[in-house]
Amino acid sequence: MSNYEYDFSKGVKQYKKIIDGGEADWVPVTTQMAEFCMKYGGHNGREFFSNPELFVRGSLDVQQEMGFHVPDMVWDVYSVEAEALGGNMAWFDELYPALDNTEVIINDEKDLARIKTPDPFKTGRMPWVLEVLQLCKELTGYTHYIHYCSPINLAAQVMQFENLIMAMQEKPKFVHKLMDFLVEEVLAPYINAYFKVVPGADIANGKDAVGSLPFITEEILEEFSVPYLLKLRKLCGDRPGVRSDNWWGDSFAADIEKYWDVKLQVTPQYLKIQDPDCFYVGTERARDYADSRECALSFGVGTLLLQVGTAEEITQRIHEYMEVGSRGPHGKKFFLYLCSFSAQTPPENVRTAIEAVNRFNAGDRPYANEILSGPDGVAAEIKGGKGFMGIGSKYSGVSEFRREDRKQIFKDIYQTIMDFDEALCPELVAKALENGESAIDILDEGLIPPMGEIGDLFASGELFVPEMLLAARAMKAGLAVIRPILAEVRSKPKGTVVIATVFGDLHDIGKNLVGMMLEGAGFKVVDLGVNTKAEDIIATAREVNADVIGLSALLTTTMPFMKLIIEEIKRQELDIPVIIGGAPVSQDFADTVGANGYGDNAPIAVDICKKLVASMPSPT
Repeated sequence: MSNYEYDFSKGVKQYKKIIDGGEADWVPVTTQMAEFCMKYGGHNGREFFSNPELFVRGSLDVQQEMGFHVPDMVWDVYSVEAEALGGNMAWFDELYPALDNTEVIINDEKDLARIKTPDPFKTGRMPWVLEVLQLCKELTGYTHYIHYCSPINLAAQVMQFENLIMAMQEKPKFVHKLMDFLVEEVLAPYINAYFKVVPGADIANGKDAVGSLPFITEEILEEFSVPYLLKLRKLCGDRPGVRSDNWWGDSFAADIEKYWDVKLQVTPQYLKIQDPDCFYVGTERARDYADSRECALSFGVGTLLLQVGTAEEITQRIHEYMEVGSRGPHGKKFFLYLCSFSAQTPPENVRTAIEAVNRFNAGDRPYANEILSGPDGVAAEIKGGKGFMGIGSKYSGVSEFRREDRKQIFKDIYQTIMDFDEALCPELVAKALENGESAIDILDEGLIPPMGEIGDLFASGELFVPEMLLAARAMKAGLAVIRPILAEVRSKPKGTVVIATVFGDLHDIGKNLVGMMLEGAGFKVVDLGVNTKAEDIIATAREVNADVIGLSALLTTTMPFMKLIIEEIKRQELDIPVIIGGAPVSQDFADTVGANGYGDNAPIAVDICKKLVASMPSPT
């Protein structure tokens, strides 16, 4: 037993062996569970994430009770630095607080010039974080590492993602200047302050969810992400512990081993892959790679499984990952990561997970000879993006909509969207009108077809989110020219769709793409924005006589609100179909909650809306 109030010494010892390049005696487990600890302890978000004593003790009490190996101190890691730069926070009872990103903090050189460099000891909740980590050290003896928002994620927070992507295209010098500022004036001082106030600390763990494929392309990764992560490490004394380990999207990489090589650049200690990439890439493939590089390995079990899975499903997944991870010549350099226990996770699922880990470590391995997820031993078909700046020109002539019998002006409009040319597209649309082409023909033969092409390229893995966004922006610019005419010539739109990001979720990338493409397809779109309550969605749907409701979520912790909305619609006996989508959402989840459709990407979502509206009985 340790002399500290909370004893995690056995698990910490094994984990540190791996992190320091050694071999553990058994597989330790790390996790993220602040939301769960908050709810389990009967606290609300504002008090839990603003009171250091409550946060630390409330987290440690639950984790020690449940038997976790390494203490978890994971706060709202994507918002602290942005808040210190002037952002406003949104607070929730049972969720992490989040940056209210409806307002842009930095958009141009003028904004950057007026921003004050935050003081880690005085500004926002940076001092709160330092106090949390000091207290954790006092109570456990463990120098828990600081979590920071990676440079490119922080850029997306202060600019908004869409603006950042457009700036990379239109004013890359400014983006590089912004990245330098964020690394030199915000992140490095923040991390170095932690190293000063917590003796013995040498680890800073970057969070990089939006800085992962397919939210960004590999080109963006190479130009705007990796160099700044490496620069940050240098400014923090060349500590290898300054890392960024939670990239995902491995299954989108054109060359998976090259992608992993880059991962090891920014996180030298180990390779981490997590669900759903473990499934699509294959755990055996990752194990073989780690052995070839003689590095440690970590697999992450997904949040959704931990939240809604059965005891058997959770145990099977954990045992498979531990079985594969602990094999081979470097099998003792493996740790398990339980990606997140949300506030909605049943306590029995938390206990099941840690019990499964302990059973495996004790030699009870009922699934030792089974492969339970993914194409183990043989990689799945790995697809990846082919470019970013000006990629569209590579795809001329691939679509049925570019047949020779199409008028040249429609072909030219088509090409502007494939080339992401937001300036030229409306010019050509205006020219087409001047030449006597109808607004409907321009829409149907010039603007809509290339978005179908873009959707196909995204589905095949040849384009990523930034490229879809740029294409949609070009299409929307052209659509704006003919929208007033369409309003006159069309008695009514193809249908009315109410879209929203659910309560507690402030991410709108996917929702905005769907909205733009629905508009282009002739639908009336009522966009309620982000962080939208169930009653507001339903009231609006009633008011506008919506044909479809579209719900989006990026956070697994907010997905349950989709279920609540669908249940309330059924309770009120409203005959309005609901489609859902978002990065963590799946067809299985859609089936479970009773959704009428699942949009894996924006083009599919539009197609589902078309089919739903077409299947509705005609008004009498």
